[in-house]
Amino acid sequence: MIRIVLLLCAVAGCTETIRIQADSLEGIVSLEVYPPDALVTVTDLSPPGQTLQYTAMGHFNDGTTRDVTPLVGWSVDNVRIGAFDGNGQFTATQTAAGYGTVTIRAHGQEASTTVTVMIDATIVDTAFPPPRASLFTTDPVAGGPLPTYPTSGTRFPQGLPNTLFQYGSSASYDAYRLRFESDVLHLRIETGANRWRAEGAVQSILEGTGLAAPISFTVDATSSSGTGVVYASAPITLEYSHDRPDTPLFYWSAATNGVMRANIMSPTANKLYPSDGVCVGCHAISKDAGRMAMGYDNTTSTDLEQIDLGSLSPTIPASTRKPMGWATYSPDSTRLLVANNGVLELLATDSGAVLGTVPLPPMRFATHPDWSPDGSSIVVALTSQTPNNLDVKAASIAKIPYNNGAWGPPQILVSGSASNNNYYPRWSPDGSHIAFVHATSASEGAKSAELLVMPAEGGSPLYLGRASHRVGGADVGDLANIMPSWGPPQPEHQWLAFVSSRAYGDVLAPNTRGQIWITSLDLDAPTDSSTPAFWLPCQDVTVLNNNPVWANLVLTN
Repeated sequence: MIRIVLLLCAVAGCTETIRIQADSLEGIVSLEVYPPDALVTVTDLSPPGQTLQYTAMGHFNDGTTRDVTPLVGWSVDNVRIGAFDGNGQFTATQTAAGYGTVTIRAHGQEASTTVTVMIDATIVDTAFPPPRASLFTTDPVAGGPLPTYPTSGTRFPQGLPNTLFQYGSSASYDAYRLRFESDVLHLRIETGANRWRAEGAVQSILEGTGLAAPISFTVDATSSSGTGVVYASAPITLEYSHDRPDTPLFYWSAATNGVMRANIMSPTANKLYPSDGVCVGCHAISKDAGRMAMGYDNTTSTDLEQIDLGSLSPTIPASTRKPMGWATYSPDSTRLLVANNGVLELLATDSGAVLGTVPLPPMRFATHPDWSPDGSSIVVALTSQTPNNLDVKAASIAKIPYNNGAWGPPQILVSGSASNNNYYPRWSPDGSHIAFVHATSASEGAKSAELLVMPAEGGSPLYLGRASHRVGGADVGDLANIMPSWGPPQPEHQWLAFVSSRAYGDVLAPNTRGQIWITSLDLDAPTDSSTPAFWLPCQDVTVLNNNPVWANLVLTN
C-alpha cells in the first residue's frame, strides 16, 4: 500500500501542504526474477533486436508479494549479448551469442538468473549469385573444400575489422555454405564465391561469441545445377581472446617506400613518413612513443633520421646525420643506440651528439640491438664475421650489461655457428623473455628463418613451431619468418607480429612476398604455446611489407 503523508508548514506566515510518497519498497525482504534461465534465440540479424520482458517480484515483511519490476536495478554481466532498460526489458545486441547472468538489486536485496542468447541464422551473400533455394537440404558427405585461411587453432584478438575466409574450389561445385557453430551459435553463410569476408556485424558475432567457447568452421559445397550431393569439409577450430592490442603498429611498405602507421582495428594503413618518395625504414620507436629513428636513403648511404612523432619534424640536423642500419632507444628515451655494419654507437636523443661506442671483444661485431625495458642491458646479434646492415652470419644472441654509461662484456645466451645463425632479438614488454630468429644460413633472404623465444636470463629456447610453420592445416618449412615485434601488454596473452612469406589462403601464393602476420603466446607455458598466425588486415597484399614495430603505448596524436 502506498501512503501519502500530509504536512502543514508555516513559511513566512503562509501555510503550504507538502505531499511525501512513502518508500514503495519499505519492508522488502527478498526478490525473485522471472523467467528463470531464459533462452533468447535470434533468427534475424536485422534490427530491431530480439527482446524478452522480465519481471521482478518482491516479498515483504507483511507477507505480501508485489510486482516491483520498475523499482529495481537491472543488469546483465555480459554486455556483448544484450542490455536492460529500466522496466526489465532485455534487448539482444544481435552482435554476439553467449551466456549472461541477470541480476536485480534493491534495498540491499538481490536475485539473479541466467540468460542464454543463441544466434541461429542464415545470411545469403548477394555479392555473388546466391545458391538457389533448398540447395543444402540433404545431409553432407565428406569431401568438401578444405579451408585455406584461417588455419585451425588460430587465435584472434578483439577489434579486427574483418576476416577473409578462404577455401578451395573445384569444377564439381560452385555453391558454398559456410557454417560457424558452437553451443550458442549456428550461423550459416550461403555464397557463390570461394572466399567470403566477415566484417561488420558478422565479425562482431564471431569475436563476441568466440569468448564463450571456440567456434567450429565448416565449408559445405555443392553444384547449383542441382546434383543433390553436398560435400562437407573437415571442421577447423577458431579461438578468440578478450585481448585488444590496438596500439599503433608501424611498418615499411613497398607501396610507398616509407613507414606506414597501422592498427589492427583498421582495414587500411596510412603513410606516416616521409611525404616524398625517398625510401626510409629499419625504424625504431622511443619508449615514450615520442620519437622515431629510421634509416634515410641518402643515395650514397643510409643515414639516421629522427622525427618527432607528433609533428613529424626531423629532430637531428641533416649535417650531423650518421650512417645507420638498426637502432634502439633507452627506456627513458634519452639515449639512442645505433648499429652500423657491426659497430654500436651511443647518441644523445635530443641532439644526436655521439656519447661513445660500445666496447666489444676483438673481432666481434654486433647488430640488431634492443634495449631491455629496465634499462640494465641490451641484447644483440653478436658475430665474428663483419656484418653489413642487411646481412649477418653465424651470429649468437648476446646480452651486454649497461649501467649509467658503462658497458659490460657480452654474455652469450644462444651460441651461433655457420649453420646456426641467431639474430634480430627483441625483449618482451615485461623484460621476461626474448624473441629472436634462427636460420641455417646467412640472414639475408634466409628461407629457413623461424621464430624462437627464451627466458631473458638464459635457458633453452622454445621453437615457435605453430607460429613459424602451421599454414592451412599443415606444417610448412622455408617460410622466411623474420623481424618479430612484441605487442602491448594484454591481460590474457602476449601478441607477436612478424614477417613471413607464407601463403595467404588462395590470395597470395607461398614465397611470393613478405607480409605481416600475428601470433599469440602464453609465456608461462613450458612448451610451444604459439598459435597459427593471422594476416594483418590493413596491409597491401600486392607488395612487400616488413619491419613491424608495435608501440606499447597509446599515442595521443
